[in-house]
Amino acid sequence: MKVVPFVYGDREELFANCYLAIDESSSCVVIDPSCDYDGVINYIRKNNLKCKGVLLTHAHFDHMRGIDRTVAAFDVPFFVSRDDEDGLTNSEINCSTLSKHDVIIKTKARVVDDQEVLNLLDEPIKVISTPFHTKGSICYYIATNNIIFTGDTLFRGFIGRTDLPSSIARETKASLAKLLALPDETKVYPGHGLTTNIGFERKLNPFIK
Repeated sequence: MKVVPFVYGDREELFANCYLAIDESSSCVVIDPSCDYDGVINYIRKNNLKCKGVLLTHAHFDHMRGIDRTVAAFDVPFFVSRDDEDGLTNSEINCSTLSKHDVIIKTKARVVDDQEVLNLLDEPIKVISTPFHTKGSICYYIATNNIIFTGDTLFRGFIGRTDLPSSIARETKASLAKLLALPDETKVYPGHGLTTNIGFERKLNPFIK
């Protein structure tokens, strides 16, 4: 499994990360297409990849601006947590009222639930529900490759904030416990900032201690 990051150093985009997960058969999924531009689309086409879907970790505007464009380019399904679906079309919930433009996603989503398995690539992708940053935050875990895409649930050295419209602060500890149950070598691809691993965060993340 190959992971290709697209890191956006743009203040308006809140420095959000987007990822491509690519399997040995050249199939891929897009995780959190945060920018509404053709960079990811062009990469997929240039490398003759077969896009199988778009996965959203949570419905905040800085992670989903490129959903409609990406889905339309490849005619693929788009997945979001059942509990975050309302944020796709509500600019207060998705926090885009804080930016210059309201973000409304037109694409119809396929909702997913905790522990659901998506068979889009050669390796299964497991949904892990981690509510607190938003009420429907989820992570996508590929166990056979020891990688997880955590959105704004877990970052290198800190965690997601809990003071936003759909945050549920009381769920923080239980949600993080699900991630801490994973092997130390599990590589973490967060929604912002640098990659990390579960072992590092278990030992050194002050918000987990």
